[in-house]
Amino acid sequence: MKKVLFIAYYFPPMGFGGVKRPLKFAKYLRNFGWDVTVLTCSPKKLLLVDDFLLNEAIESGIKIARTGEEIFDTNKIITKVPKDTFQPIKKYLSSWLFIPDSKILWYPKAIKKAFNLWKENNGYDLIFAVAPPFTDFLIGQELKRRFKVPLVVDFMDAWVGNYILRYYPTFYHKWKNIKLESSIVRDANKIITTNRRIKEMIISRNSDITYNDIKLYPHTFDAEDFELAKKKNLPYTTKMRITYAGSLHSRGLKLLFKSILSLFNAAPLYKNKIEFLYLGIVPKKLINIAKEYNILDNIYMPGYVNHLECIKYLLASDVLFLHIKNAKNNDAILPGVLGDYFGSRKNILACVPEGVTKNLLLKYNACKIVTDYNPASVAEAIYDYYNEYANKSLAAPNESFVQMFENMQYVESLARDFNYLQDIE
Repeated sequence: MKKVLFIAYYFPPMGFGGVKRPLKFAKYLRNFGWDVTVLTCSPKKLLLVDDFLLNEAIESGIKIARTGEEIFDTNKIITKVPKDTFQPIKKYLSSWLFIPDSKILWYPKAIKKAFNLWKENNGYDLIFAVAPPFTDFLIGQELKRRFKVPLVVDFMDAWVGNYILRYYPTFYHKWKNIKLESSIVRDANKIITTNRRIKEMIISRNSDITYNDIKLYPHTFDAEDFELAKKKNLPYTTKMRITYAGSLHSRGLKLLFKSILSLFNAAPLYKNKIEFLYLGIVPKKLINIAKEYNILDNIYMPGYVNHLECIKYLLASDVLFLHIKNAKNNDAILPGVLGDYFGSRKNILACVPEGVTKNLLLKYNACKIVTDYNPASVAEAIYDYYNEYANKSLAAPNESFVQMFENMQYVESLARDFNYLQDIE
């Protein structure tokens, strides 16, 4: 069996959308002739912890090589939500000090661990690096140069121009990131990314690659997760439920709260007919807003739940809420949760800009899209959804489109890419 070394700083027990893609690739590649070792970190403190995904990684037979202590029990990890006031300051200072990102401090530990792994396992046939963080790409690049094996890189998000992930305090900082990205694109034997817009952004900055040099692997869902969830007791409610499997930083929650207020002001009776569910971290300032709007009793916020529990809630919902901020280059954003939204086959209420996500939602069919980010417009969409729910006339998704996001076909394709690189070496 051929061997691949995964570079993935973000990996379980970390608990957010960015860990699921590398985990599922690593888990299922073994089905197609590739033995995977994941090189990752050993966090002692985390914002979110997912015990289900960690257990899945361990039980799947993936070899997990951490740069610190091994992790088998999430109870030993300290979870702490940073104060809202410090987050912008921390991000600002980090953007000044670290290029390409703060995980560059992990670079020397990762290189040392990788060299030891190479010796202990008699080398690897290929390196696969997943980003963000983009430090992962630099580690993969150094290992390629040292050991002369193919390098495959996965842009889960855009590097340069992604203003949610990073801010460039000076022209030098942006120039340096552009140079680093170009060196990675030049050295990589294969490039994959999640959507066409990121692909276009990479090509626009790198004239030595062509459209066919980058392959698209969207964010997907694992059918096995949904089958497992269906065997459990799903958390149903007697009301229509609108669920938001929130972003790491609760983006869009304030808009949703304003929309709920607008709906209840126009139709107070709906307070007893609709439940709103938010799965994720809720800052105190947003809880205070919900209290101020007098809607807190209509919103169920259990906090962050593990991946399996999240799938159960999606299946026990009627409508799912999706939000992408309308900002520069956000037309390239494809949320990791979208694959699971499609896999749930539920209706979707989306506040998104023009771009890749909106185009996919239109093909999904079972959706309502609000592009003006007006709470009254969102409230009207919720009102329409309730009438469809009451009349049992919610739209059905395009099933053939949904099947395009089942993950196993992309794992098989990735394995073929790996095999091709072995054949041409």
